[in-house]
Amino acid sequence: MKTFVALLLVCASAKAQPGIAPPQLGFVEDSARTLRPAYGLAGNFILGPSIAANIVSEAFSGSLGLLKTDSSLVAFDSQGKLLGSIDAASGPALFAFSLNGSSALAYISSSNTLLEWRGSGFVPVSMRLEEVIADNVLAIAFPTPFEASLIVQRRALLWELNLPLGKVGAVSQRALVGVHAPVLVLPWGDVVSGDAGGIVVRRTDRSEVHIAASLPANFSLQQINRDWVQLTDLNSSARFAIRATPGREGFYQLPE
Repeated sequence: MKTFVALLLVCASAKAQPGIAPPQLGFVEDSARTLRPAYGLAGNFILGPSIAANIVSEAFSGSLGLLKTDSSLVAFDSQGKLLGSIDAASGPALFAFSLNGSSALAYISSSNTLLEWRGSGFVPVSMRLEEVIADNVLAIAFPTPFEASLIVQRRALLWELNLPLGKVGAVSQRALVGVHAPVLVLPWGDVVSGDAGGIVVRRTDRSEVHIAASLPANFSLQQINRDWVQLTDLNSSARFAIRATPGREGFYQLPE
């Protein structure tokens, strides 16, 4: 297996003095493309030391994290400890976690492949990806152990495709009217996206919560904990945290 650069996943200072350490928000990617633990409460965050470098994509469920370098896919735990890795095609990845956060999917668009983390390693998943090979896949979700959801863009409209994990089973789809890219799906099915006024969280019952914010012209979204999302300004070093907890929604700037 290729040696991936600077992936010494240790949290020496973060693990010191656990009795007085602030609560951990999750893991974030900073402007230098390094992975760092984030601590604190809403609106008052600090970042710990880097535990991995040369990050292309990353996400964290609260107990399990995945990251993508240019040539590897890596799983790590809440302490930043390496759980497993596999060689992977170059380019970014999209991640989705199961409801309990212990298993996950990774979709690598450059090779149109899907892999599942099953607790001890990555396993290629057989899926009818010919259904989406001509579409622009924007996000993925892991609603059940037997199904994956892909958010794809077809012209100006986003669609949600529900695909069985395997070659047997029906494919269903529905239009996500009013949802705009970029987009992210949280483990319980809430959809996070943006509009002219800020962030929109569309709940599974189709109700919407609007969080006022001045959004960058170009940004990406990635999960940093069970109900927190990182918004990354693609044109500057600014990073923000979106809280999607029902009744406690908010938009906060992350330290650099």
